[in-house]
Amino acid sequence: MNFESTFKPMYIGKMLVKNRLVVPAMDSAMCEEDGTIGKMACDYYGSRAKGGFGLIITEIAAVDERAPGMPGQPRLYSDEYIPGLKSLAKAIHTGGAKAIVQLHHAGRETTSQMIGQTPTAPSSIPSVVYREKVNEYTTEQVYELIDSYIQSAVRCKIAGFDGIEFHSAHGYMGLQFLSPRTNKRIDEFGGGVAGRSYFHKLVIEGIRRECGEDFAIIVRLDSIEGRAGGIEEGEAVVFARLMESYGADAINVSAGTYASWEVIVPPTAWEEGWNWRICRRIKEAVNIPVMLAGRFTDPFIIEQSIERGDTDFVCLGRQSIADPEFPNKMAGGAIEDIVPCVGCTQRCMSFNDHDTLQEGDWGVSCIFNPMSNNRKDVQYTSTDNPKKVMVVGAGVAGLEAAWIAAERGHNVTLYEKNGENRVGGQFLIAAYPPYKQELIRPIKHYKHMCEKYGVKMVYNKIVDTDFIKAEKPDVLIVATGATPCALNIPGNDQENVYMSNDVLVGNKILANSALVIGGGMVGVETAEFCRDYCERVAVVEMKEEIATDLYMTVRADLLNRFKKAGIEIYTNTKVVRIEGNNVYAEQNGQELVFEGFDNIIFAVGSKPHVPFEDVENLAEEVYVIGDAKEARSALEAIYEGARVGMSI
Repeated sequence: MNFESTFKPMYIGKMLVKNRLVVPAMDSAMCEEDGTIGKMACDYYGSRAKGGFGLIITEIAAVDERAPGMPGQPRLYSDEYIPGLKSLAKAIHTGGAKAIVQLHHAGRETTSQMIGQTPTAPSSIPSVVYREKVNEYTTEQVYELIDSYIQSAVRCKIAGFDGIEFHSAHGYMGLQFLSPRTNKRIDEFGGGVAGRSYFHKLVIEGIRRECGEDFAIIVRLDSIEGRAGGIEEGEAVVFARLMESYGADAINVSAGTYASWEVIVPPTAWEEGWNWRICRRIKEAVNIPVMLAGRFTDPFIIEQSIERGDTDFVCLGRQSIADPEFPNKMAGGAIEDIVPCVGCTQRCMSFNDHDTLQEGDWGVSCIFNPMSNNRKDVQYTSTDNPKKVMVVGAGVAGLEAAWIAAERGHNVTLYEKNGENRVGGQFLIAAYPPYKQELIRPIKHYKHMCEKYGVKMVYNKIVDTDFIKAEKPDVLIVATGATPCALNIPGNDQENVYMSNDVLVGNKILANSALVIGGGMVGVETAEFCRDYCERVAVVEMKEEIATDLYMTVRADLLNRFKKAGIEIYTNTKVVRIEGNNVYAEQNGQELVFEGFDNIIFAVGSKPHVPFEDVENLAEEVYVIGDAKEARSALEAIYEGARVGMSI
């Protein structure tokens, strides 16, 4: 497939976009804390322009002092911000993309601590998330707000941007006016669809009047809010047609609000392009281009969505974070080179929580591509001193370290104790539960990158201390992973007691009921796997909640599936012994007995596996990474692998 539809140019108003691939507006934490634009933001967006995206819509930018909803959010309400905006527009244009700024006001979806005053909104209904008092705009204040949007657009034009996107989705100000759930006004800005969109009419017409016909105006709309009493699909179509009549050049279709975050950031279990049906309805109802966001990652799905007429443009949100060069790789047929997004959100959504990041990390990034934000700190070059590098273990940490070291010019050999089809280690097993198939993609990508850069892959080889000494590597990278463990309790060695990994890969066959001990990620995913075979499945966890190591949207989606499947959950419960088909536990000082379970499955963690003596003295440089260093998640393992590969 040559992806002809994806790479066919198209006009948005009078702006010609070279292809149909869009970087949508997403918070990045790459701007400066004072709301100005610096080198980090220019490097971040510039790399995506150079990577081939036709259109880049920069992140939410505040139109007045009450607008911010995120720390470090770029600002538009003073001329002092124009120099940084000029640098950003230049970086995007230099890379070959068109540049759009998203005009944003959080309205009720912010806090008084964030903005230093009481939040304001079309009506006094407080945020479901923040639950703070909200002041309702007077009619005069609404007209002042409209002018703030218009003047912000003027500054964007002065800075050299090709247009703006009017954010009217995701619970923010634009949606707060449109939504019957949040707009209870009785002046000209409330009532039916015409009244609730009158704010938009004046904003769009004002921007057109001040910025001219050649300045693109895009409106981002929700297809559904995902909350009781909010916008539904039929009304979304009406609003799209109204926006066109007001002078909008394109409609960008999204979905969700703060209180339905899983709709904004759909988890792995949601299909790619899940929102295509309503997008097609909107596209058939208007005569301007339509864009669609909805967990798109696969080049073939993207091409078919455009080709069959579901949408004109595809927004690659998290996928554009994972790989800034996605379009160039897609156009060149280098599909296996693409760093895939799997919708896990394990790294990209922690962009503003810097205390949780690994040492040296910052801003938005991807679990599978720690270099993706293109900061100077993660850019690397070829080595001037090629070394003999031995990597032991072909899990994700070892694979990442191996291909980066090889790309930089080192002589790398990777040894794996299992066969070629078991590359990936514990991460491969993690792909076995339902809705986890996507994890195969990064494993295949890493293996391909190793082969591409000449890593010598040696399979079915058990490496011991004597072998390392005989090979005499300059650099030894130990990525031997971890071994799952069981609780040290009576009955843990019974024939009907299994380890989760053995169940997932089919080494142990389930009967009709299963109790999983451990409610972390591995435990809950194992339980969902068991439900396919068992009439009754239960999860027992000693903490107050299960699945706390999953991102909130992934966790919420899983808990909904648990409820539908009837999987039992017992928290604050400590298992103390196993006797036959019964499991004995303590909860709040009382004994509980779980009776009649055919199988009991441990999913209580792992311990590092380092099979070498005196490992630190086996080479001049020795690095123990990933679970071999400390049993944690793939996030830490891949990051450590990347850092080691970059540093040697």
